[in-house]
Amino acid sequence: MESNSVNRLSPMRDDMVIAKMFLSAAVAMIFTQMAGVVAGIIDGVVTSRFLGPEAYSSVSLFGPLISIIMLFASFVSTGGQIIASQRIGAGERKEASAVFAASILGGVVIALFFILMSLLAPAFLFRICGVSLDKRPELYGHMLDYLHGYMFGIPAAVMVQVMSPFLIIDKGKKLVSFSALVLCVTDILGDLLNVFLFHGGVFGMGLATAVSIWLQLCVLMTHFLSGHNSITFTFSALRRSHLIDIAKSGSVAFVKKIATILRDICTNRINLFVAVSTAAVAAKGMQGDLNQLMFCIGVGIGRTLVSMSSMYYGANDRQGLKKLFTCAMKTCIRLGGIFGLLVFLGAPFLARIYTNDPDVIRLAVLSIRSMAVSLVVDNLSVAYQDYLQGIGNRKLLSFMCFAERLVIPVIVAVVLGLGFGSVGVMVSLAVGKYLMAVVMLVVFCVLLKHFPRSIDEIMLLPADFGGKDADNLYAEIRTMEDVIRESERTRLFCEAHQVDRDHARLMALFLEEMAANIVDHGGSRNREGVCVDFRLSVQDGSICLSLRDFCKEFDPLRYYEDHDGDDPMRGMGIRIVIRSAKDVRYFNSFNSNSLLIYMDGTGNPVQEAAV
Repeated sequence: MESNSVNRLSPMRDDMVIAKMFLSAAVAMIFTQMAGVVAGIIDGVVTSRFLGPEAYSSVSLFGPLISIIMLFASFVSTGGQIIASQRIGAGERKEASAVFAASILGGVVIALFFILMSLLAPAFLFRICGVSLDKRPELYGHMLDYLHGYMFGIPAAVMVQVMSPFLIIDKGKKLVSFSALVLCVTDILGDLLNVFLFHGGVFGMGLATAVSIWLQLCVLMTHFLSGHNSITFTFSALRRSHLIDIAKSGSVAFVKKIATILRDICTNRINLFVAVSTAAVAAKGMQGDLNQLMFCIGVGIGRTLVSMSSMYYGANDRQGLKKLFTCAMKTCIRLGGIFGLLVFLGAPFLARIYTNDPDVIRLAVLSIRSMAVSLVVDNLSVAYQDYLQGIGNRKLLSFMCFAERLVIPVIVAVVLGLGFGSVGVMVSLAVGKYLMAVVMLVVFCVLLKHFPRSIDEIMLLPADFGGKDADNLYAEIRTMEDVIRESERTRLFCEAHQVDRDHARLMALFLEEMAANIVDHGGSRNREGVCVDFRLSVQDGSICLSLRDFCKEFDPLRYYEDHDGDDPMRGMGIRIVIRSAKDVRYFNSFNSNSLLIYMDGTGNPVQEAAV
């Protein structure tokens, strides 16, 4: 019997389900991340144009403080995202809702803490950013004004950060994207009204951003009023273990953010030390703005990858995980190359958006282009780190975080800064990225004991991950001919793995009827037509049948329960399996339908953790 083969219809289409799931979620996440950064850039542009370079330099130096706030928000958000995706993958909606509730409570505590710090100890917060009243009195006052305006938006900013990944998992990616658009539009309007009508200065700029973030949060909250959400805010299943799991899973995100913040603080201090003019500080601020914007590509890809990779890793699905990983890396290269080239060529134009000062423009063009040429490498590094987090490789991830986000960039900034001043600090960004790529190549060679030769090797999966080839059967089902063929292969596979003949036929009938329903009535969102990812595997002595499609939402369990009195011969195989199974679960995540059935060696259908 042919035990491990895939229906390969075309090199561009053989990963369609995973690619569609991943790309649709990643685009929504990238857009959301970019919208928030664009709002910050707009603040900078309007501030620089109408309030002067000192005011803009102050706002740009405020970045590390916002990063610190987002550090704690990301700690809760990422931890909750990983745990909730695992619970949803297992069909445990109440558990996922409890994780969501725990994440929201954590976000509330974080927001209250930083509001109190903003009111009671602003000088301490500014010293963390590298600015003190004694050394930079001309910048301190502007930063204080901006903080007093922005702090009203801290609770909303934290909640948006915590909620967005949950909504993307829970069929809410369009709403998340729309909320990001609302943020951008309202922030632009708020900035312009502040400058031309209210004359609120730097305080007004911070307040305008705060109001726009609150409006974004209001849009997100409508998801829970629609009645289509699977994740709800509930305390009924909340336990202390949820908080512990969130903390464990979010700890690596905390490390990543800490390293990034320390890098920004150190490079701010280095640039302030070597800078001979405010123009150098302003140019570095422009580089920071655009770097954050371009960084959103890797962040959006990575935040999608961390959820999906944890789902496929938990399912012990090597081929699915490889397809996902390959799709993510290709997306990083394509988007990084396109946007990197556009930013490099448009650097003079981008600099002039901020200012007409020739000294600032000259330094800004250099700083922007140095960021652009390292964008592909940066995206790959960010996405790979999130992949490592998804598969639980915390040791290598921690090493990469501190090396790529702190140690290497700071050392390079010091060396080049002392040698070439602010110019050296600006180009250190690109030099550090490529140096990190060399370091990772060395690490791969050490771990593998040879030069990496394939994608499988750099994925660093355990040798026994996914099981033996003979214990896996993969296919993509697109036509009725595929359905018939895979039904027969299912029967043979089950019989070859000690499932009795009657139950092997039942499993084959189940696949035939279920897959045929999807092919006939799936209503695919894709021009390529319906595609169903099918997998049979042996896991812990059980036969696992998994179906996943990117079609319109359809819960077979609810459907056949609601139509129990209909023609009993219709969907007979599906009905028998559903009725006789100990626990059958359907779930919809990332806008894909997923159904998973386990059958043990005695032929009793049981349900286990989902993909």
